[in-house]
Formats: sequence, C-alpha cells, structure tokens
Amino acid sequence: MNGESDVETVPRASDHSVFPAAEPGSDAPNPAHTTMRDVQDRLQGLRRAMEAGSEYLDPFATARAKDELRRAESRLTAGMGLTVVSLVGGTGSGKSELFNTIAELQFSQVGDLRPTTTQASACVWNADATEVLDVLGVDPRRRIRHDSILTAGDNELDSLVLLDLPDHDSVAFEHSAIVDRLLPNSDVVIWVLDPQKYADHLIHDSYLARMRERKDHMIVVLNQIDLVPESGRQLLLDDVRRLLDEDGLDGVPAYAVSAKLRLGLDDVRAQLKLAVADTASGLSTAVAELDAIRVRLLTGVGACEPDIDGSGLQAATNEIVNASGIPAVAESLRQAGQIFGRPALAKPEQAAASMVAATRDSWLAHARVDLPPLWREAVSNAAPEPEKLRRAISTKVRAVPVPSVPVLSRVVVSVLGILLGLAAIVCAVVGIPSAVLGVRFALAVIGVAVAVGLWVLARRQKASRAGRVAEEYEEAARSAVAQTMSEQLVEPVAKILDQHRRTREALTA
Repeated sequence: MNGESDVETVPRASDHSVFPAAEPGSDAPNPAHTTMRDVQDRLQGLRRAMEAGSEYLDPFATARAKDELRRAESRLTAGMGLTVVSLVGGTGSGKSELFNTIAELQFSQVGDLRPTTTQASACVWNADATEVLDVLGVDPRRRIRHDSILTAGDNELDSLVLLDLPDHDSVAFEHSAIVDRLLPNSDVVIWVLDPQKYADHLIHDSYLARMRERKDHMIVVLNQIDLVPESGRQLLLDDVRRLLDEDGLDGVPAYAVSAKLRLGLDDVRAQLKLAVADTASGLSTAVAELDAIRVRLLTGVGACEPDIDGSGLQAATNEIVNASGIPAVAESLRQAGQIFGRPALAKPEQAAASMVAATRDSWLAHARVDLPPLWREAVSNAAPEPEKLRRAISTKVRAVPVPSVPVLSRVVVSVLGILLGLAAIVCAVVGIPSAVLGVRFALAVIGVAVAVGLWVLARRQKASRAGRVAEEYEEAARSAVAQTMSEQLVEPVAKILDQHRRTREALTA
C-alpha cells in the first residue's frame, strides 16, 4: 500500500494473530475445530431449553434469544464462504476513513454510497453477499463491490465483507442499537481507537471487556497515530496493550496506524487475509453467538434442583403426623391392651391451620432454594393453599379406621382359668380323686396356679395384640399423610422442577 515506506515511524505490536497460520507447504490454514454439527447441536439445545422453560424464563430474555437465534441461523445459512469484518469505533476515531483506505475507495465521491456514521455501510470483495447483507440489514444503497470498475480488484481479500458501523458512542439510540445487533454476527471485529479517547470507559466496560470470549477474532487499531509525536507513540501503544490485558483481552493484536497517511496498515491487511482464508470463521461466529445466547439464558436457571423427596419431606410428614394426633391414637390402642374391658380410644384430630401453613411454607422454602425468581414463583403457585392441604390430610387420616383391641380371647382364657381353678379346689375339698390330705392340698394349689397362669397369659396376649394393632394403625395413618403430601405438594412441584432440570441440562450440555 502507498506510504508503507514510512512505516518505521509507527510502533509495531507484538507478533499476534487472531487466526491460525497455514501449515508450511500448505495453501490453506489449519482446519478449524468447529463443525456444522457443533452449530446444529447448540441450536437444538437452545430450542429445547426455551421450549422446556418457556413459562418460567424471563419473557424479554426469551424473546430476545428467539430473535437472535433466527438471525444467527439466517446469518450462517446466508454467509457460508464469506467473512464479515466490522469496523467499530467512537465519534472522531477515523474508522470511516480507515474503511475507505482498506477498501481503496473514496465513498464520499459516490453520492448515496457515501459512508456515514448513522447507518452501516459495506464493501464486498469479489463475492455475492446480497443475502447476508440483507440478513444483516445493510441498506442496499450503502453497499459497494470492490471488484467494480472503480477498482483494480484484489484477489487476496476475495469473499471479504467489510462493514463500517455507526459510532458506538452516538447520542442517538438507534446508532448504538445497530452496533449491538451487528457485532454478534461479525466474524472479525476491528476496534478503532483514537489517541484521545482510547481509554474511554464506555468502550472498555460496555464492549471490549464483555466480548472477551470473542478475543480470538478481534483486532484493535490505534488510529490517527500521525497526530502523536514519534517519541510518544510506543508509550501510547503500550498503554493500550495494558488496558486490553486488564479487560481480559490478552493476546489481541493492537496496531498503531494512520488511515489518513496510510501508515502501519500492512499488519491489519495481513490479519484480514488470514481471516478470509479461515473458511470456518462463519461457523465460529455462529458458535460464539449461540454461546452468548446460552450464557444469557443461564441466568434464568439455577445450578441444580433441590431434593424434594428426601429428609425435608420426611420432616414435614412427621410434623403433620404428630399434629394430627396419630401417635396419641396409637398409644391409646396400646393402653387398651392393659385394661380388662373396652376402654375409650383416642380419635385423630385435624391439624391446626397455623401448623399446616408453617410446615407447608418451610417445605416450600427448601423446594425453592437457589432457584431464580420466576421458578420460585412457579413452585409456590404449584403448591396448594394451606387450608386445602389441611382438609386433604384430614380426609385421608379420618378414612383410616381406628381398630378396636379384641378382648374375647382374654375373657375366654381368663374364665377358663377361673373355672379350672375352682374345679380343682372343689375336687380337693370333696376328696376327688384322693382323700389323702396332701394330695388334696396339692390339687388345690395346682388349680389356683393354672387360673393365675391363664389370666397372665390372657393379659399378655391382649397387650401383644394391642401393640400390633397400634403399629398397624400408625403405619396406615402415616402412609395416608405421606401419600397426601406427595399428591398435594411433591407431584405438582416436581413437574416444575423437571422443567427446570430439562431447561438447565439443555443449556449446559
């Protein structure tokens, strides 16, 4: 290019490249690791995530993601074989002049094709980029072909689509909106800084630092270096390098140039040649944009789902069981085994409304832990109101019959013992079967012992039976409470958490 004989006055950046160099003896760059399958997998994963979590992801974020997915897919389909490079800079950075210099055209002399900072302009090198420029929304009146009669052509940059974007710091919102829309769909971004505003927080905080995941496809150009004394140029470029490192953009090449005097542009042009040779740049751009969409959607899901079937549910069930008087009923059944007649048994009670509400809220707090707001709200809405839960539990518990403790066997055995004892005593008195006093006394003692033994046996049988009945009732009543808790709380909440799991897995696969 003209003026390159003066390039020694321009400080050189360290030897960095944002694209792989070709292997020795090869006419092509190293093969890219990104494949169309990678892109399709990411597209499908994002669609699955938005379908699974459509109700509970932020509606604005979802709408934005859907729009960006459509654009990314359209950009990928339309732009295969093309390399889109965007020049981005602030007001007065000279990016439009740099655009003209790289394109080797003076758009200002071509009427409506005059570059402007209010809309994007495009220059295309020996390729049909109509479809991709339509997708990118570049006005047809602001497009020019480098292989037109106005230029001699340059096959080294064939398939390059160079965009001049509006000023990112424009006071007009629509200008920055164009920048925000086109940056994600650019294969390479060239940030054009000027010596006076290169440290501006707006470009560093709002753009450069936030695009660190795209640093492998980024170039920084310090333009208008001719306005800086030669003695201070290297210091200025070193400071730019320091700021880039602080932004997490270590390794991003930074060049000092003068678009006006055409100084220091060989390095920039070399990077563009490598970009054009990188046939997978479109795929890499698509993957980067899809990953950016994924990261934004991930803010709408938690890291994992809480365990709603574990100890938390067990504790809540125990509290309801105790509040319903189930242990008291079981204890009254056990006590009935110690009484000869038919005692009054305790009945289950309806748990207090405040207690059910507190137990429900405590369980829900565990079920919502670490979930984003919309998912927490969905979990809360899925659970029934405390009074509905209270009535459902009471109905289930009361449907479990309270058994009675059988007393007939104890009565029969006890009466039999008494009769045998009395019979032995009578026989002893009348001398049956022997009139010997010792035998008669022994018979009487045996009769009494048999009566006492059968009475003790009958009591133990009743107590044992009462214990079994109490255990069976308590188990059945507890099971009824657990079933109700599962039906009323766990199942509806589990559906929400399953949607959350499918959304999270689709975004993290």
